Amino acid sequence: MRVYVAPCGIGLGHVTRSHQIAKELNKRGVETIYSTYLDGLEYAKHNHLPSLEAVPINFKVTSDGTIDFKLTAATSGFSLGIRRFLRQVTREIQYMKRFKPDVVLSDSRASSLIAAWLLKIPVVLLLNQFRVEIIKRPSLKKVSLFDKIFFIIANLGWIFIRTGIQLVWVRSEAILIPDLPDPYTISSGNLAIPKGYAGKVKLIGPVASIANGVQDDRKSLEFTTQTPLIYAAISGPKIEREALNRLLMKPLSELAKKYNVVFSKGQPNGALAKKISDRFQVYDWIENQDELIRACDMIVARAGHGIMMKSMIYGKPMVLIPIPDHTEQYGNARRAVSLNLAELIYQSELNYRTLNEAVEKIVSSPEYKLTAQRVKAVASSMDAVSLACNTIMKASGRP
Repeated sequence: MRVYVAPCGIGLGHVTRSHQIAKELNKRGVETIYSTYLDGLEYAKHNHLPSLEAVPINFKVTSDGTIDFKLTAATSGFSLGIRRFLRQVTREIQYMKRFKPDVVLSDSRASSLIAAWLLKIPVVLLLNQFRVEIIKRPSLKKVSLFDKIFFIIANLGWIFIRTGIQLVWVRSEAILIPDLPDPYTISSGNLAIPKGYAGKVKLIGPVASIANGVQDDRKSLEFTTQTPLIYAAISGPKIEREALNRLLMKPLSELAKKYNVVFSKGQPNGALAKKISDRFQVYDWIENQDELIRACDMIVARAGHGIMMKSMIYGKPMVLIPIPDHTEQYGNARRAVSLNLAELIYQSELNYRTLNEAVEKIVSSPEYKLTAQRVKAVASSMDAVSLACNTIMKASGRP
């Protein structure tokens, strides 16, 4: 049996969770190959995974990581965007004809889903954002009249694009939602799935490996004090990662005067470690992230769905810094705050004072930890990887 794994290549969240499913499929004797691009392709190559380079598609951002919808529209436009998408579909068809998969696992990839549908190959869709939204207006303090008109038109046009995307999603045999059941569903604001397709939908829980053993992993970090351990885990697309890395370095170094701090910059091909002081360690990339998440007392991160799910699996409260103007991450962060799982800091307000206040609030209030432990109990009772693999095997028509 062969499975064609097609994760979205923007950031690392999609490819890492797809990798967890593919590894289990490999254990079951299934051959897999990855089709991805940008950060996803870099991750696949770093981990020596059999991979194919898909046509990249991305949104434009400013130097501070803010999503720039005007620049995206100006450089891509409707006609150019359609042409690039068609190139994606065409290349996916070529790859699938060559690999001859029994099933396609698409993680938020419409092009792969359409290609498989045209070739009559069953598709299992992994998705945490069925209803994709864009911002109503940019988060700038002053918005020009032109910008106001642009975003009014953009949001009206997006209604049709969003509807088209949803019509693509429902062409799959099964839709797997890697999230927790109510009331702990983080992506609930993006899961307005029509009732007519409810039979295709399975809420499977977080897709992540769970490290076993006692919680003494911090011994290997060789910290000299027993103060709380803060793990700053930066993820997301490259420019957004680099922007947050620059902004966090100084506040984290100050925070390390009171706490033990591990800072991972999320760069797969970088150096492994650099010890700044007895309480502050900086890594370009961490291979054993699950062990570090288990060992820490809280996580500082973007509000990406993947890192939030991992934090919840291990019962860790979070300080979340969403990508500016990223509607999904804003929604994820606000949902976590409403559940008393996290504190939210907007990137424009990030400095030592705001970071220290958020950390102190979590450290001083037991409610955050208690809530995180309740969520952990729910998350640990679910086996998303097995459920996903069983669904894929069933879609293939094989036992």
